[in-house]
Amino acid sequence: RIPRFDPMDLVLSSKSVAGFNLSFFADETRMVGRYFEQILAWVEDGSLALSNVTTFPMDELPRAHDAIQSGQSIGKLVCLTRHAGD
Repeated sequence: RIPRFDPMDLVLSSKSVAGFNLSFFADETRMVGRYFEQILAWVEDGSLALSNVTTFPMDELPRAHDAIQSGQSIGKLVCLTRHAGD
C-alpha cells in the first residue's frame, strides 16, 4: 500500500520525495566513472556521510520485505547476491 501524505507537510518540514531513472546513464561510463570517483573521495575524506545500510542475504528476502512494509526501517535495505563460483 502506498502511504498517503500531504505535499505541504513535506515543504514545511524541508523533506522531499524523489525518483530517478538511471537508465539514461547506461552509455555514459566515463562520465559516471568521474562522478563515482568524486563521491568516493568525499566519503573517504568525511565530507559525505553515508546513511544506514541494512543488508539481507537472498534467503532472507521475506525478512527484508517485512522491514520495508513495517515503515520502521531507516536508511537503505540491500539484498546481497552471491557471485558465480562463491
